[in-house]
Formats: sequence, C-alpha cells, structure tokens
Amino acid sequence: MRFTERPLPGKDAAAYVAESISSAPNRFEAVVTLHDTWESLAGRIPSHWGTVERLDGRRCRLRTGDDDLGWLALRIAMVGVDFEVHEPPELVEELRALSSRLARAIA
Repeated sequence: MRFTERPLPGKDAAAYVAESISSAPNRFEAVVTLHDTWESLAGRIPSHWGTVERLDGRRCRLRTGDDDLGWLALRIAMVGVDFEVHEPPELVEELRALSSRLARAIA
C-alpha cells in the first residue's frame, strides 16, 4: 500500500500524540473540589488525568473526564482526599454505588 508522506504536525511526534490523547473529548467531564493543598496534589495527579487548579490554601479544583463513569469515580477516589462533586450528576450516583459495594465488602 502506498501513501503520500506528509510533514509532522509538530516537532515532536510523541508529544503530539500525547496531547491529542489528553485533549480528546470524553463522554463524562467532571469538576470536583479536592480538599488538599495544590503542592500536595500536584505531584500525585498525573497530567493526563486532568488539570488541578488552586482555589485557596486548602482546596483545589480538579477538571477531569473519561468515557467510563466507573473508572472516573475510582480515579477521583484514588486521589485519597475528601472531595465534593460539582458535575456531572451521574458521577454522584456512581460514587454512591461504589460506596455501597465497598461497605458490603467490609461488613
């Protein structure tokens, strides 16, 4: 099979692919407030999970997304801090279901 070669869309092909993957739209986009400092969270949340924005000295906003609501709930819970969900409402229901499964597992 033959094709016409075209120039790379950037100087670094790996960086281009990584950016394309991380900027692809997700089925579910979440916004949560994390109750911890930016300094503590910045090193624990990989950049491909989303963006962390400092709100004040004790809280940050995480914007993240995924096509799988279950994985999104687990990923946010894995950060290991208290948090509040602002959107989407389906995430709250998924977290309730996860909480129930975890409670049954330790009963």
